[in-house]
Amino acid sequence: MSDAEQSTQQLKRKVLQLEEENAELRRQMEQVEKERIEYLQNVSHQLVAPLNAIKWHIENLTAPEGRIGLDRAKKVLRSIYSQATLVVHLAKNFNLMSNLEADHALSKLKEPLQEISLRQLLVNLADDFQPLAWDSNINIIVDQDHFDDGPAILAMRPLVSQVFSNIIENAVKYSKNDTKVMIQGKYLSERDCFMVSISNEGIPLNPEHNEKIFARGFRSEEATRKYPAGTGFGLYIARRIVDIHEGEITASTRNGWTVFEVILSVKGLKGKARTRVKKNYTTNRR
Repeated sequence: MSDAEQSTQQLKRKVLQLEEENAELRRQMEQVEKERIEYLQNVSHQLVAPLNAIKWHIENLTAPEGRIGLDRAKKVLRSIYSQATLVVHLAKNFNLMSNLEADHALSKLKEPLQEISLRQLLVNLADDFQPLAWDSNINIIVDQDHFDDGPAILAMRPLVSQVFSNIIENAVKYSKNDTKVMIQGKYLSERDCFMVSISNEGIPLNPEHNEKIFARGFRSEEATRKYPAGTGFGLYIARRIVDIHEGEITASTRNGWTVFEVILSVKGLKGKARTRVKKNYTTNRR
């Protein structure tokens, strides 16, 4: 074979390779677009339901006097609060999706690091989600007997808050009625890390899904049957945020409990991103 013929053959192989790569890129773009549309449809559906519930409850509260009693009004207000919590939670996830799709470097994120008491953060989140859990007679408990008073961690508060919000909301959705969601914390002094464990009694995890549930859009058949409207993005977002913080997140089933564990460094991120400067409110007095 002459040099010209060899060059022609090489060129044909290169063209074929480029065509195959181009076809694969088109397939990936079509898949991403399909997932984007499905996600938007899912989010829209999930937002409409609680907003309609809020509207209906407000109509009841503003009805002519005498139609609704005080005890009933308290229950309606509690339901409005729980539905509003869900709407805010979904909106935050929706906002985070576009930001987390990019492979951000920690130093380039706009949110500064600040000290966070994980115990206090989780107590606040438990209070926020408790009205939602009451609909299924589920109690969210920050287990004070098994929660260390460890040091505050240095992290991005809104993002870390969303990690635990997603896990708690997931635990509430997939728990059995009349059960508990248990939140525990342990300071790992040898690693200077804090570990938070969130456990619930509900759909047991297939060991094959322990890692898959953090994949973008993944939902098991059991989860889909129990809660058809889920997006499959909550735990994916949690994993992305934990990864940005150079932490660890795992899931498993232990003695009938589904257990999520999140490990975050106490001061390991210091110097890797800007830190929020504490304001000094003291003034000089003459």
